[in-house]
Amino acid sequence: MVKKKIAEALAKIDDQTNLAGRFLNENRIDEALYFIWLAAENLVNTLKIAINRFYVKDHREKSLILKEYYVLGYLNRDYSELFERLAKFRIAAEFHPYTSIPKSYTKDDVLNYLKQIEELREEVIKYLKKRGLIK
Repeated sequence: MVKKKIAEALAKIDDQTNLAGRFLNENRIDEALYFIWLAAENLVNTLKIAINRFYVKDHREKSLILKEYYVLGYLNRDYSELFERLAKFRIAAEFHPYTSIPKSYTKDDVLNYLKQIEELREEVIKYLKKRGLIK
C-alpha cells in the first residue's frame, strides 16, 4: 500500500515538474510557478508517507514539516523558506490582481525554484531508496 502510494505520487510529481518546465519554455511563469508549488506539496506528502510508513492526514504547515525533517536529518538542506515563498507566490500567480500579494517574481526566480524543487526531489528519492520503498 505504501509503495503503491509513493509510486503514484512520484509519477504525479514528475508530470508536475515536466509541466512546469514546459510552461517556463512558453513564458507562462504563473502556470509554471503553480506546478512547482504543487510538486513541492506532493514531495512533502510523499516524504511524510515514507517516514511514517502510512498515509498521514495532518494539516500542519508544509514549511514547518520541511524544517522538522531537516533538523531530524531526513533532508540535507532546509527547504522551508523555499516552500514559504512558493506558497505565497502561488497565491499571487493564481489570484492576481485579486490579492494583496505582489507578483514580485521573475522567470529567472521561477526557474531557480524549479531547480531547487528538483534538488528536493533527488533528496526524497535518495531517502526512498535507502528505506527500500523504491528501486
